[in-house]
Amino acid sequence: MDWDGVTFGAFLGVAGTFGMLALAFYPVMRRTFLLWNAVRTFAFCLMGLALFPVELPAFFPTGEARIDIGEIALSIAVGCTGPFLAAYIEERGPYARIRFWLRTMLPIGVLGGVATALAPWWPRLDWLHDLIILAMILGLLVALIVAVRAGSRAARFQAVSYSPLIAVGLVVLTYELSTGQPMPYWQVAALFAILADFLFTGVGVIDGFMVIKRQRDAAVADVREARIAVATDPLTDIANRRGLALRFRDSGHARPRGLAVIDCDHFKRINDMFGHDVGDEVLIAVAEGLKHDNVFPARQGGEEFVVLLYGDDWQRLAETVRRRITISVLELVPEVPFPVTASAGLTQVGEQDTLDSAVKRGDDALYAAKDAGRDTLLLWQDGKHSQPRLVREV
Repeated sequence: MDWDGVTFGAFLGVAGTFGMLALAFYPVMRRTFLLWNAVRTFAFCLMGLALFPVELPAFFPTGEARIDIGEIALSIAVGCTGPFLAAYIEERGPYARIRFWLRTMLPIGVLGGVATALAPWWPRLDWLHDLIILAMILGLLVALIVAVRAGSRAARFQAVSYSPLIAVGLVVLTYELSTGQPMPYWQVAALFAILADFLFTGVGVIDGFMVIKRQRDAAVADVREARIAVATDPLTDIANRRGLALRFRDSGHARPRGLAVIDCDHFKRINDMFGHDVGDEVLIAVAEGLKHDNVFPARQGGEEFVVLLYGDDWQRLAETVRRRITISVLELVPEVPFPVTASAGLTQVGEQDTLDSAVKRGDDALYAAKDAGRDTLLLWQDGKHSQPRLVREV
């Protein structure tokens, strides 16, 4: 069995999967570190293809050219590690200087690749390539230490991920710079170190994804709660005027068949006799009485309420909830010794109606109900106010 081929095949499988996962996560997370990680991963794959002793297709360069391609890919891969980590570590915290150094690693890595490409004409540039790689590794090590000490969770993951690769890189480069010869079996050690890098970095990316997801979920929940708070009356815990408007034009719900404007009769007397605290309790009880199937209640202001009515029996439903107000106040606010009644103005909601036009007609009918002696419901129809026939049958 060709163990070199098996080992390298396993490396390419893990690396390819890792790179594709990074690209697959990008549309979800929209974080640039995923793109840098994919570029870095594919550069390491190219390095492995060039430097590992496996047979390649005929079109791939051989000899010194193949080694040069591997070393250029290595320079690019190490250089991409900088902007990857710069985009990966948390945005908060004292990381501005760390990011500046990490971002400079890419042009330094490109410089190392250029040195390798020109080495056939100027052999001393091979030494420059090794020195550049060594400088980038040392710079990366310092950046990781500083970021970890500053409390970066992402840097802690990457410190574990990069440790084998940094160790192998330091040993190999020190050996080559001191002896002038390549270290035996360094390719195998590098592949295993890169595999460890991929595995631990993958765990870190998944952890980062979960952190972002939790943050997004919390932000969505905050926005939802804020929208609910803006559209809810804080006293009665039913919709306010804004919430009523949102419900009226919400295409996700059926269009209401009718609208009633309801006002408590002689509410000022309750405040004067029992105080505003009891008055508030009465308003809460009124809101409870208005809650019913096929009814969307809202407090318009003061002691005035608006209900949207759904279903074919909307006229009877309007009278039902109006009468429920008296029962609700009697049960929930027993300190008020007399019945609390309400007057209501009712109107049908047409296809061309806006909320304002329907409320205006409901207000007209409500004033007519007040003038008619209160404790009644009147229907606005063709400019006239009358009791609906179904109301008298209740």
